[in-house]
Amino acid sequence: MKGYFKMTLLMLLATLQNVVAQEKKTLQTKEKSEIITSIKTHLAETYIDLDLSRKMITELDKNLKSNTYDKITSPTEFSKIITEDLQSVSKDLHLKVRFEPERIAQEKHVVSEEMKLEAEKKTAIQMAEINYGFTEVKILDGNIGYLNLRVFADIKYAEETATATMNFLSNTNAIIIDLRTNGGGVPSMMQLLSSYFFNETPVLLSDFYERKTDTKTQLYSLANVDGKRSTNKPIYILTSKQTFSASEAFAYTLKHLDKAVVVGEITKGGANRTKRINLNDEFTISVPYIKSIHPITKTNWEGKGVQPDMETNEKEAFVYAYIDAINKTVKSNKNAFLNKIGYAFLKEKSVDNAIIVFQENAKLFPDNSNTWDSLGEAYFINGDKENALKSYRKALALDPNSESAKTMIQKLETIK
Repeated sequence: MKGYFKMTLLMLLATLQNVVAQEKKTLQTKEKSEIITSIKTHLAETYIDLDLSRKMITELDKNLKSNTYDKITSPTEFSKIITEDLQSVSKDLHLKVRFEPERIAQEKHVVSEEMKLEAEKKTAIQMAEINYGFTEVKILDGNIGYLNLRVFADIKYAEETATATMNFLSNTNAIIIDLRTNGGGVPSMMQLLSSYFFNETPVLLSDFYERKTDTKTQLYSLANVDGKRSTNKPIYILTSKQTFSASEAFAYTLKHLDKAVVVGEITKGGANRTKRINLNDEFTISVPYIKSIHPITKTNWEGKGVQPDMETNEKEAFVYAYIDAINKTVKSNKNAFLNKIGYAFLKEKSVDNAIIVFQENAKLFPDNSNTWDSLGEAYFINGDKENALKSYRKALALDPNSESAKTMIQKLETIK
C-alpha cells in the first residue's frame, strides 16, 4: 500500500514539475556491465523463483560473452532488450528494466508534509475522475447485474464507491463483472470485492511467500463490509488477453473457491507481487518477489494465465455469460426473456450477439415457431440468406399459418 502511494506521489511530482525524460548520453560498455551485474545481484537475492533467477543470470552472462549488447548505446533500447531477454527465460511480464533517471531523482528529494498532502489530494481527484475504475454499473433484463471495472483502485480512495456499487447490485439474481480491459491495481480492492461474495466468517483468499526473507503471510476475506453481501447467486467474471495482475487474482481466487464462473479468454499471466529497485541513478528493475499461492490449487496463474470455465473470444464473452445467467436464474417464461434480450441486441445493432441469443433460444425451445422466426430475422439483418431461409422454413413447418415466415421466405427466394 505504501509503495502504491509512493509511486503515485512520485508520478505527480514529476508531472507538476513538467519533467520530460531525455537521454542525455550514450551508454558505455563499462556502464552496461555494471548495470547487468546489479541486475544479476537483485535477481539472485530477491526474485521469487531461485531456479529461474539462475537461468536468467546464465542468459545475461551468455549475451555478455557473445557481445550481444556491445552495439547498444541508447539507454531506452538497452532497457528494452534486457527486459526482453529476461522475459524470454522467465515468461514473467512483471519483470522489467526501465530507464527513468527523473523518477529516481524525485525519489531522492525530501518531500514536505504539505507536498505529500497536495499530492494525495491530486491523486484522489484523478481517481475520482475515472470513478475509481467503476466505469459502468447497471441492471440488465432478467435482473442480471453488470459491472464494468477498469482498475482495482486503492480502497483508501475507492471504498465508498465500491460499497455503493455492491449495494446497487445486491438485489440482482446474478452478477457479471467485466474485467476484459482491467490491467490490475492493488490487493486491497481485490480483497474488498471478494469479501462481498462470502459470509462474515473470514475465508482464506491467498497465501504469500517471500523467498528472500523466507516468510509467509495470508490474505483473508473481510469479516465486516459496509454494504450488503451477495453470497448465494451466480457470479460471472469476463476476461481477455489484456486482463492482468490484480484482476487476474480476483478471477483466479473466486474461480477456485467455487464462487465465480470465468468467461472469455486466457488472461495475461502475471501473478506475483512486484517491487521496483534502483539499479543506479538512472535505471530500475521491477522484480516479482512475493509468490501468490491459492489455498486450493497450491499454485497460481504465473506465466499461464487464468483459464476460463467458458472459453470464448473477448467480444462474445459478455453474451455467453448473460445467457448462462438467464438459464440459471429465470424459472418461467425463459423463451420470452431470451427473445426480448435478442431483440434488445438487435436494437443496439449488436447483430452477432442477437444471433447467439436466438440460437440458444432455438436450442432450448426447438418446437417454438416464433423462436425460429426471430432467428431468421437476425440472420436476414446480418445478410445471411441461407441460414435465414432455413430458420424461416423451420418456423413455417412448426406453424403453417405464420404469415411473417411465408412473407420472408417468398422475399428471400426472390433475392439473387
